[in-house]
Amino acid sequence: MTAAANSLLRPKALVKGDTIGVVAPSYSPKQGWLMRGVRALERAGFGVILDTEIEKLRRFSRSEDERRAESLMGMWLDPQVKAIISGTGGYGAVRMLPYLEPAVFRLNPKPFVGYSDITALHLWLISQADLRTFHGPTVDDLTPSMRDPTFASLVSALTIPRPATKLGKDLARAVRPGRAVGRLVGGNLSLVQQTIGTDYQVDTSGAVLFIEETRDPMSVVDERLVHFRAAGLMDNLAGIVFGQLSLDRSEEEDFDDFLLDLVSDLGIPILTDFPAGDENPNLTIPLGTEVELFVDESIGWIAYAEDALEAPPAPAVSIVAPSPPTES
Repeated sequence: MTAAANSLLRPKALVKGDTIGVVAPSYSPKQGWLMRGVRALERAGFGVILDTEIEKLRRFSRSEDERRAESLMGMWLDPQVKAIISGTGGYGAVRMLPYLEPAVFRLNPKPFVGYSDITALHLWLISQADLRTFHGPTVDDLTPSMRDPTFASLVSALTIPRPATKLGKDLARAVRPGRAVGRLVGGNLSLVQQTIGTDYQVDTSGAVLFIEETRDPMSVVDERLVHFRAAGLMDNLAGIVFGQLSLDRSEEEDFDDFLLDLVSDLGIPILTDFPAGDENPNLTIPLGTEVELFVDESIGWIAYAEDALEAPPAPAVSIVAPSPPTES
């Protein structure tokens, strides 16, 4: 099942005082890093609830997968929790998917954030639950300072329906100039590739494809992209944004030439070194939401082309009726 951007559900934007649930769909995060991130969220004015599974050692058995899925859905159904952020990435999120119930998420739309291994959940939620999500930092990445661009970007994305920021400007590099508008889809390349042939296969038609990867040589990225193209998933793209690609340094000098050779005939704008992925900064970007991709001769950025969130209700204003005039 696929869905156009305008048919995907918009979760409500957060306001200060809201509670954020921290979940562990993949690895269990290191406690020191996790609690540093919790303090960052609390200092920003949010309450935090931790998933009961968050400290448990992973064994990746089917019974554990089912239990982690139940725990995630339980957090999602908690009326106190207004948004969900993954504690860390790693491995294991894809194992939960058979045990998740789409209606739990579709009937209770909430902002959901994570990256890397969490890509599996993003693609499943967009396809099966018609829900917009956010590719962004996990809690163990956060530091308690609004001067940190990773944290500032996260807070902005979760509290403002359509931030005006030109994301990636002055950091990303042009590969092929142009301008495009389309749904932003994608995430970690290996996880996106793994959706091919599944019920939650990524829908790239008319989309801006975002890809990030870590610790792989250029040849591995090459074979994944070749497979992606052979499966027809680059046939109707509006544009491509390559995020942080931590490639084998011995091959990196050739990366731009290789990339141009592989995708230049597509005739679409292409941006690389976009600051999102396994390095810092890791900006939060709206998956399933329509964005504008702009690439000039040397730099580029993406910008929101529509709201990713539903605006919070305006605070009630009490109207005091004027007192009737008194007779003199």
